[in-house]
Amino acid sequence: MKSSFYFLFAAASIFVLSLASCGGEDPKKMGSESSEETTTPKAKSSGSSVLKVGDKLFNLPSPLETAMLIQEVGGHFNESMLNPIVDAGQYSVKEKQAMNLGVYGADLGYCLIYNQSQKAFTLLATTKKLGTEIGISPALYKGLIKRFEGNMENKDSLLIFVSELNLLSDEYLKENESEDLSAMILYGGWVESLYFVSELSKSLDNAKLRARVGEQKNTLENLIGLISQQNADGRFDDILTSLNDLKASFAKVNSTYSYFEPETKPDQQLTIIKSKSSVELDDALMEEISNKITALRNSIITTSAS
Repeated sequence: MKSSFYFLFAAASIFVLSLASCGGEDPKKMGSESSEETTTPKAKSSGSSVLKVGDKLFNLPSPLETAMLIQEVGGHFNESMLNPIVDAGQYSVKEKQAMNLGVYGADLGYCLIYNQSQKAFTLLATTKKLGTEIGISPALYKGLIKRFEGNMENKDSLLIFVSELNLLSDEYLKENESEDLSAMILYGGWVESLYFVSELSKSLDNAKLRARVGEQKNTLENLIGLISQQNADGRFDDILTSLNDLKASFAKVNSTYSYFEPETKPDQQLTIIKSKSSVELDDALMEEISNKITALRNSIITTSAS
């Protein structure tokens, strides 16, 4: 059965106007509660990837959205968190290439959020090579790279560029019936983004970071469902075993999430997307999840020569 999902690495993320805490109480170390109002231009995406599993749609935080959260809470650019392997040729298996395309896509967005355009350009060359290796037409990158070079000092334009690059890549793979590779790109990007948050949480105890980690409880279940649909031949058994082990840790997270119908303001061409979440995540469980995320990430970025 074919699954369908979109990489809406969100151009609209740059238009986020409000992200406020719920109520007037100080967040507790053991948990956090937050409400979110995201104001976006009408007909733009909300800043999330949209995943379809079966007949249901689920929102996932995009790597750009996560990078913006890291910057918002006071996290500084940390080059050591990037995948240190920049020779794409070291990844020779298509599934591994796709996973790392997701990783480098997250790294690219992270660099651009912090105005690291030169590092981002190096990563862009790597993503082009990996994308070409898994079957994405080099012609797709040609015009986009030229635009990137012409806008290296314009942060907003570059963020929109990342959104378009990932959307076009995903559409190309789906058109060529390579949804298994699309799933691996999504998996790699999700792991890398969560790795950023869990690493920062080791030095910065912040309620929003804990909430972002805790909110992945449902996301993980959806991701497992998606990869399972692409695993008819058992290629992803090891990945699913690791994700189910991570799921056992997330099962200990006490969380609630409420989604409210968007408020549309036609006169302003705006849509306000509202949600409310509450997460309880103590230090021991945070460390347990963080260690498993790091192990997943290491399994993705390690090459056969490592």
